[in-house]
Amino acid sequence: MRRPPFDLWQLLCVRAIAEHGSIHGAARFLNTRQSAVSRSLHNLEERLDVRLFTRSPAGATPTAFGREFIRWSQTILDNVAGMNARARRTGKGENGQISIGIQTCVLPGRLSTFTADFRATHPDIVFRYSEGTGKRLLRRLQRGQIDFAVVTRRNLVPALRVTPLWSDRIVAALPPDHPLATRPEVSWTDLRHGTFLTGRDNAGQDFEALIQRKLGETGIRPKIQRHDIGSNRIVALVQNNEGVALLPASWLPLIRDRHGHDIAITEIRDADGSSHLEFGIVWRPDNENPCARSFARYVEDNRR
Repeated sequence: MRRPPFDLWQLLCVRAIAEHGSIHGAARFLNTRQSAVSRSLHNLEERLDVRLFTRSPAGATPTAFGREFIRWSQTILDNVAGMNARARRTGKGENGQISIGIQTCVLPGRLSTFTADFRATHPDIVFRYSEGTGKRLLRRLQRGQIDFAVVTRRNLVPALRVTPLWSDRIVAALPPDHPLATRPEVSWTDLRHGTFLTGRDNAGQDFEALIQRKLGETGIRPKIQRHDIGSNRIVALVQNNEGVALLPASWLPLIRDRHGHDIAITEIRDADGSSHLEFGIVWRPDNENPCARSFARYVEDNRR
């Protein structure tokens, strides 16, 4: 690549001469020797093969082309100053981008509420979101393809840092003509003879493990049907009287909007009270993204 016809120091000298009206004044402003400013201007004019200033005992006056060159110089120097400021802010984690993977069963609004204060105080940081199963998101996190993952806190990789976020109560979705549909709450043993419908994602795996544990304690082998669809689509099967589904309570407004009274919702309680899905946000402690480090500090300071 060919060498540029001028450097930033030469542009600074040109601007200083124009602002102070002389090489002497420019040297004082730049805190350097007059000979250094004079030599810089001479080398620049020689390389451009054009005169930028007319010298006289009274000072230095820009030529017609010199005035145009000064305007260009100002634009370049302003852009460089802006790039420098942006780079410094990026290095401090005040400007840039954060990528977050969200497990399929998490409603985006829940995470937005948690990040609201950080986004308000860091308006120049852009959040990018993606969705997937917990296992896929954790793989992407380990490969450095995303900065954070919001997943259920089950079988997490030990090398990752995790901070608890929230707990989501689990409820049962029943067909409206189900014998238990009119009851406000049921126990796990009340559901023991039904067919549990689960999805392919981590929420489905978490629900299945919970069903096995809760009913296994009573010596009952539950009937579980696994479907190759997301847990948020299982409700459609409940409408068709194919079985019972477990849902995070945070989905209820969305489920009501989509399915209205075509399904019944009831609480599941036992001696230990309600059952819950535990969610956390996970990241790599060796992540070098300055914005991610800033957000990680925010996460740890605002754990719930």
